[in-house]
Amino acid sequence: MSYYLRTDKRKQSLSDWPTMLATFSICWLCWVAGYFLSSGFPLTADNTVLPFWDTFCKWLDNRVIAYLLGLLFMLLIAYIIQRISDIEMLIRERTRLVFIIFVLLMSTNAGILPLKEVTIALLCLVFMIYELFMAYQLPEATGKFFNAGALIGVAGLFMPQTLWFLPLLWIGMYQFLSLSYRSFLASLIGALTIYWFVLAWCVWAADFSMFSSLITSLTDFDLFSVFLSFKYFQLGFVGIALLMVIAFFHIKRDAINNRVRVRQMLSFLLNMSAWSFILICLYGADMDLFLAVFYLPVSLLIAYFFENIRHRFRFLLYYCILALSATSFIIRVWNY
Repeated sequence: MSYYLRTDKRKQSLSDWPTMLATFSICWLCWVAGYFLSSGFPLTADNTVLPFWDTFCKWLDNRVIAYLLGLLFMLLIAYIIQRISDIEMLIRERTRLVFIIFVLLMSTNAGILPLKEVTIALLCLVFMIYELFMAYQLPEATGKFFNAGALIGVAGLFMPQTLWFLPLLWIGMYQFLSLSYRSFLASLIGALTIYWFVLAWCVWAADFSMFSSLITSLTDFDLFSVFLSFKYFQLGFVGIALLMVIAFFHIKRDAINNRVRVRQMLSFLLNMSAWSFILICLYGADMDLFLAVFYLPVSLLIAYFFENIRHRFRFLLYYCILALSATSFIIRVWNY
């Protein structure tokens, strides 16, 4: 167990073994139930998106491999988020809560349990965040901004809507005092480089349908359809959204206690969560996919909130979220 000394009293963290064991047990049961009920399987691809994910779907026709890859990718992404939190010391207390919350949110979303296109996009986005944070106040670090732009471009090959995170990258560069004409061009060229290869393929194949599919995917808005098609098993998302609102005001109030670097990084993550929520509203038909993108910054922000509130209240609130997420999953798979 990990305890912290404060005024000669031990402070128990949510990342201690009892809580971790309860959380991972529920997550494992969700994966097992999803596997046996084939939730999210077989993998399918929308005809309006680029053919890269369609190729994966045709190749990945084994259920065991699909679920194992989904599990491994999820754990890898959770580990990278945790490492970013540790390296930048975004949370003042040493905790594994970022890892735990991301795994919980992803595992209780039955629509994204096997390997999905959003899983690959999330891996690219989390590396983009890492590159951006490492270039804090370094406008001359054009290589990192090129990498960040290229990662968004790769994510767009599998989930074109993630290209909307390119403007968010520029906002983050401005927040971190890293925006210059060279860094801006580096990030833009990084994203365009990916599609120059796509263009070369289209010219060689004399088929430009990829670009028309890309434009269709980016502009195929279904404004606020998420509210019209809302179902009762999505109450878990409502709970997380309400908790995120509370965390937002807490982080804003607590910002003065952080270093300037941490304050600006938390502000970027708040912007990213709001950006992701807007995408949920714009592309409501694919709510499960965009919820996974929403979980990326939210898991870190909620972990920050939990580790900065009173001991008893944090445990009560965490177990309420744990119970709500598990109940939403059970209701969904019961009616699958």
